[in-house]
Amino acid sequence: MHSFTASVWNESIKIASKKKTIFILAVTLLLPVLAGVLLSRFQSGIGIGAVASQDFPIVMLGVFSSLFLPLFVFMGAADVFSGEMGDRTMKLTLTRPLSRFKVFASKQLALALYIALYLLAALLASVLSALFFSHFGGIATVLEWLLAYGSAFVPLLVMSIAAVCLAQFFSSSSSALTVSILLYAGLKVTAFFIPQLAAYSPTAYTDWHMLWIGSTLAGGKIANIFMFLMACSILFFTAGYYLFDKKEI
Repeated sequence: MHSFTASVWNESIKIASKKKTIFILAVTLLLPVLAGVLLSRFQSGIGIGAVASQDFPIVMLGVFSSLFLPLFVFMGAADVFSGEMGDRTMKLTLTRPLSRFKVFASKQLALALYIALYLLAALLASVLSALFFSHFGGIATVLEWLLAYGSAFVPLLVMSIAAVCLAQFFSSSSSALTVSILLYAGLKVTAFFIPQLAAYSPTAYTDWHMLWIGSTLAGGKIANIFMFLMACSILFFTAGYYLFDKKEI
């Protein structure tokens, strides 16, 4: 167990050393603040409140969960798998006294930790930005934000597992990233024009945090979506590990 923990730590350090990781973290922290300042000044200028303070963090979460964090997920999966295959560093990773399953799982877990970190950073930045508005709200509002940002972790985790599975087909991080982005965009567009297919795509649930907030929770629908996402994660994780285990490195 100690060696596995060390492997997760090592993978986390490798992800942190990427300039793109720092860039996305900076965007995650600065974007809500800039948006909050500009929006509050705009609303003060026209005398109309387009976005209330209690709604602002939820609006920002929609932007992060649909655009910026999926992009990080795709880049991270491409770098830690396809990228290491392409630059031959994966062979060095596999020389450690760890099974391939533990190597695969440690990389996946490191990505999951960064998803949680980015969501936490986005939440803190959005709460800070909400202070620029009047009528900040009370404890119940803050708890609602925590619930929304916490629930957003689940679909992003499933997307990271799917992206890792897809990355096994490529030995170049740029190719894996490009295909992941195109596939994600294609699925989003397809769901828009053919809503019936959205129920069968994990990418359609990046906004499922909206089900967790409000006066009444959609308990039955939440449970159904959660079971679907868990089934997808098990399927993609199993397929991804199978492909990784069969690779000749």
